[in-house]
Amino acid sequence: MRLAMTGQTDDEFLAFARQLGATDILSVRELPTDKGYYGFQDLLFLRKRIEDAGLRCAARSLPANWSNKIKLGLPGRDEQIDNWCKTLRNMGAAGIPVLYYTFTLRSAGGYGLRTSRTTPGRGGARVTSFDYDLIKGATQDYWDPPVADSVETTDEQMWDHVTYFLQAVIPVAEQAGVRMALHPDDPPISPIAGVARIFRSHAALQRLIEIVPSDSNGLNFCQGTVSEMPENVLDAIRYFGSRDKIFYVHFRNVTGPVPQFAETFIDEGHVNMLEAMRAYKEVGFDGPMVDD
Repeated sequence: MRLAMTGQTDDEFLAFARQLGATDILSVRELPTDKGYYGFQDLLFLRKRIEDAGLRCAARSLPANWSNKIKLGLPGRDEQIDNWCKTLRNMGAAGIPVLYYTFTLRSAGGYGLRTSRTTPGRGGARVTSFDYDLIKGATQDYWDPPVADSVETTDEQMWDHVTYFLQAVIPVAEQAGVRMALHPDDPPISPIAGVARIFRSHAALQRLIEIVPSDSNGLNFCQGTVSEMPENVLDAIRYFGSRDKIFYVHFRNVTGPVPQFAETFIDEGHVNMLEAMRAYKEVGFDGPMVDD
């Protein structure tokens, strides 16, 4: 296993990562987004900037709005898929091995959704938290910016959309030598503002990797999110890890499963983190692990 950090690649952050003993960087933001895909030279410069600082560029994310039409099955999704494929090819050529993404809508930038950022934590710290009761009545107007006008989706519609997407992009990812790592819906609860969130259970994650069986189709295994699901997170580590479907890990703990939870320090949540680490070792996981 390798210690990784997520962030931008300015000199201060890269120095901080080295001081903490990290070896890998999962890069976010900072690249030009005007074309709707990442260009080869931008990706190559990113990788070399990280490597020249003595670290490894382990993965790269995409802006959430580059796939909104894909997720909703709207006109224009094929153009977004074409751009996604351009990014995959350019990532492969630039030597960046993992693209991490979500199939989530109605959230903060496409990733985790919280209802508080000021919940009191241990030692006077402030932590983020989520309470489904506070957001049950949210409508399209709640979201800024809106994803689309008055859009609602069902589970099966979302499954149709993700199947269409994966069947188009996974073969390109294979050819490019890039692995696509899905982050589960965070929080794993549905619906939110009328949009179904399908990646909310172990069975759903199993279904994902079976849609297009491929070494390029796997998971950004956010342990915090998976532990918010009703099933046992250690079972999930063993199931997906033994099949080499965990491409990297968010090593995170929370107070408990949905519908309410708060972030915690890793030693005070509801998951035994030592047993979790032993499970990763048991299945031979040797990828990047972000302590977030």
